[in-house]
Amino acid sequence: MISSAELLIIKNYISSKKKDSFLKIISLFSFLGIAIGVATLIIVMSVMNGFRAELFDKLLKFNSHITVKSYTKDDVNVSKINQYFVDHKLELKSIKKTISSQGLLVTHGRNTGILVVGISKEDLSKEDFAKNILGLNNFKNGSIIVGQSLSNKYGLQPNEVLNILSSNNVSTPFGNIPQQSNFKIAGTFNSGVSELDYNYAFITFDDAFNFVNKKKDFLAVDIKLKDFSKADIYKKELENNFQNYFFTTWIDNNQTFFDALLVERNVMFIILTLIIIVAAFNIISGMTILVKNKTKDVAIFNTLGFSKFSIAKIFFIIGSFIGVIGTIFGVILGIVFAHYIENIRLFFSKLFHVQIFPPEIYFLTKLPSLIDYKLILIISSFSILITFLASLYPAITASKLNPIRGLKHD
Repeated sequence: MISSAELLIIKNYISSKKKDSFLKIISLFSFLGIAIGVATLIIVMSVMNGFRAELFDKLLKFNSHITVKSYTKDDVNVSKINQYFVDHKLELKSIKKTISSQGLLVTHGRNTGILVVGISKEDLSKEDFAKNILGLNNFKNGSIIVGQSLSNKYGLQPNEVLNILSSNNVSTPFGNIPQQSNFKIAGTFNSGVSELDYNYAFITFDDAFNFVNKKKDFLAVDIKLKDFSKADIYKKELENNFQNYFFTTWIDNNQTFFDALLVERNVMFIILTLIIIVAAFNIISGMTILVKNKTKDVAIFNTLGFSKFSIAKIFFIIGSFIGVIGTIFGVILGIVFAHYIENIRLFFSKLFHVQIFPPEIYFLTKLPSLIDYKLILIISSFSILITFLASLYPAITASKLNPIRGLKHD
């Protein structure tokens, strides 16, 4: 508990007099340092969380959660796998056959590698990004749907014929040459991830089967779950019951990438925490100066009967007050900034006429932000803990001052 006398002294010291202007400046910088450090940490963590969540959302809307292939030349029995999900009450969202193969798109005197995906019109219409597909009604044998980014880069037009070279070779009197196929552009799609829109193209399942020269090695079954986080659990169950099939999950296919994101996030947290620690050193400096300036006051407190614990408590609370208020201000600033980060990005982009967060580099069309209040609680607690520790040394020093020396000194 804080006595009324201690509270009065604390209020008097916090509202510094003119002769303590230097101390006031140090306290202000300590406050700003902690506030900016906490705010920066919240903003950066929110953006990185948002970036990771957006990539998860976009990639998993576009790709399967579990991919099934056969070890043998036999087709994967889709009905049997689907029935297994039903019988065991597993949460299945969709299941479909696909064919995927690398191809070389040749157009307008330029070429680029793309992944050609064979899928039925019905299955394509059920995809999460189906609402962002233009020309889906025109999707049929001999047609192709390309990404909006690819279309914009090469100036592709509807009904334009594209020439795509397959990775399969065909024998001719002149030797083996890549198989060529022509497809008419039926429309475009926009998945929200620029990199995917640039590298993927859809053709019908029948066209894809011919494109890979009817090789069943390219056949696969794509499974999407209602909860993608259960992919590994379901994979183990399926492996135990379908030993002729080979199962891979989205985690297997993107493990390195997402691990790199996690490491980057943790390293960034540690680095930015140093800002708060540096600000805490300002508190130590400011409180040490305060204790030195108040040597006579401390001596008087001793003669008036204040205990060492009471004196330490006074100076500890003063230092902690700066840290707590700075943390609260930093949390408010960080949350507000993180919430309006996209608006701020657009404002500065227009103001300085530069493209901040270009989609071709960061894969996303807007700057994402996901505010994690549990993480904010951890950041706040850590900041307050640091300021408590920083305030402890000056407080103990004040409690150990010799009252006789203090009075003689002044």
